[in-house]
Amino acid sequence: MTKERRKRTRVPVSFELNILLRGEKIKVQTNNISMTGVNFISPQTFKAGEKCTIDLSLNKEVHLSIEAKILRSKNNETIASFLVMDEETFYHLKRLLQFNAVDSDQIDKELGEPAFT
Repeated sequence: MTKERRKRTRVPVSFELNILLRGEKIKVQTNNISMTGVNFISPQTFKAGEKCTIDLSLNKEVHLSIEAKILRSKNNETIASFLVMDEETFYHLKRLLQFNAVDSDQIDKELGEPAFT
């Protein structure tokens, strides 16, 4: 049995977002999201290591844009790791996770710990 290495809560959410890659906009459906990445379903497979932009509109006023890297992609399921986001995006992502998490306080606790060791 392998030890769980993830340090961030994954929140199961299902919404559409766009992946911007090689000048193309690809609509995908999320499975779950954390402060460090997203798992999504897509009609196509992506190449590990490719850099992309995660584009998510929460409403007419709030738009998140996150630079990311594809970690793995198989059978239409893809994992992308977040690389860069601005402060406002960080705030809205954190609030999105807290709103949908079973234990919203856990999100704040995790942010006090290193994500990677």
